[in-house]
Amino acid sequence: MGELRRRLRFGLLGQIILLVTILLVISLLFVSALFIRKVDEIVEEDAGNTAMAVAKIAAKDDTILQHLEERDNDEAIQQESLKIHQNSGADYVVIADTNGIRISHPEPGRIGKPTKTSNDPVLEEGKEVIYEGNGISGYAIKAKTPIKNESGDIIGVASVGFLKHNLNDQILSYLQEVIIWFLLIFIVGLVGAYLVAKRVKKLIYGLEPEEISFLFKEKETTLASIKDATIAIDRKGHITSINRRAKEIFKRKSVLEDAIDQTNLQALYQAVLADGKGKYNKYTFVAGDIYIVDASPIKEADETLGVVFTLRPETEVIDVSETIARMKQQADQMRASNHEFMNKLNTLYGLISLKQYDKALVLISEEVEEQQSVVNVLMASIKEPMIAACLLGKFNRAKELKVSLTIDESSSMNMDMRPEATEKIVTIIGNVLENALESASKHQGTKGKVFVSFTDLGQEVIVDIEDNGKRLSEKEKQAVLVDGYSTKKDADGHGIGLTIVQAALEKLHGDLYYGDSEAGGTLATIVLPKGSVENGPDERSDSGR
Repeated sequence: MGELRRRLRFGLLGQIILLVTILLVISLLFVSALFIRKVDEIVEEDAGNTAMAVAKIAAKDDTILQHLEERDNDEAIQQESLKIHQNSGADYVVIADTNGIRISHPEPGRIGKPTKTSNDPVLEEGKEVIYEGNGISGYAIKAKTPIKNESGDIIGVASVGFLKHNLNDQILSYLQEVIIWFLLIFIVGLVGAYLVAKRVKKLIYGLEPEEISFLFKEKETTLASIKDATIAIDRKGHITSINRRAKEIFKRKSVLEDAIDQTNLQALYQAVLADGKGKYNKYTFVAGDIYIVDASPIKEADETLGVVFTLRPETEVIDVSETIARMKQQADQMRASNHEFMNKLNTLYGLISLKQYDKALVLISEEVEEQQSVVNVLMASIKEPMIAACLLGKFNRAKELKVSLTIDESSSMNMDMRPEATEKIVTIIGNVLENALESASKHQGTKGKVFVSFTDLGQEVIVDIEDNGKRLSEKEKQAVLVDGYSTKKDADGHGIGLTIVQAALEKLHGDLYYGDSEAGGTLATIVLPKGSVENGPDERSDSGR
């Protein structure tokens, strides 16, 4: 039974056509009924007025007046009455005397007999009357008027009628025209309903209402299950779709101007609408926090109808990126150490093979002293092991690149730091220092030099990293922290390091400035407020337990 019901159920196309057809038929029938009723009223009114006009013509006819008053020639009255009947198109014209006896009638056999309907209002009161009623000839619309002589005395009555069945034939002819127009309009409406239904089906991709309802519920469930914030905005700036996480970020606002108050996100929205291209992995401030934003256009054909934003917390991406960066640094350190170790080992092997034992001992002493010197400087000047390890790794990286890395022995960074701040400082110093080493190596070769100094005196932690590599232009200094920017010619894949640096600086409320180095290259100055990196009193006491 359920299967039969499903088979008999109309689809959306059939439902639209059926609904429009029913409305069209009801409307046309209603209009047609009103039209026929109005036509019937008009025809009857016109028949009554025409009957009265013909009756007045008969009442004023000279021949009828002359012979009716004298009653000397009833045949002449009959002939004149028949003439008026034929010329007027009325169904009958009857002349009666003051006693209501017919003097003329279209059917001669009825002459001399009294009229069937009363003539009292006409003969006694002199009134002109129009009415409907049954007569000898049938149901008719009638008009009666008194016939008066020159003295004004009533000498008879003129009665004219239009039979109702003849009027119905006239109305039926009008009805036939209405039916023709009814069918024509119905066919046009039916075709229009079909075309509109097809258009609606096309706009909704041929889906039935149940399928649309399912897709809507599926979309809501999918959006709710997505951890990242997702929000869809149309061309007018109205939010058309938003998941739970996005509602938390945007405070359940419903209009773009109210929900997104960040200039850079507004600019991203306008940029996607303008060029119809997606923008991905953009670090953007939203509602007081940093998010990685993907902006994808909603397109139909070549037209952009809106934008879908996906926002991921910056911390998640940065954590992954920092982990990868640390792994890369460790790999670089191991590779550099291995490379350097193999070089030294081969040299020692050669010296020993040549029995140059004194020179071998000198080489070993220099290597130990150099490494120990760097370690001593780092241990004396930096309290946090992770930062010291980062600089030691970069020292080995410099040796691999055959670049001189010098750490100012007067540098100092001996304060207690929060673990999360330490991780971000390692990220910042590691990336900026790596850029300096690569720049010095690329532009100066084995003459490349990099200098590092740092201090935590005062209210800020300041780290200076300068090289004798490429000197940045003013334009490059302004653009260097733009997402994905890189000064390398093979920029594909580069620039993300500086983007991570920017995000880490934002978290620590720090700044990065680029200037000219006295060595001929670039000077990078990292400035971090102590309040954003230093352990508070409670944290220091806890860590000391």
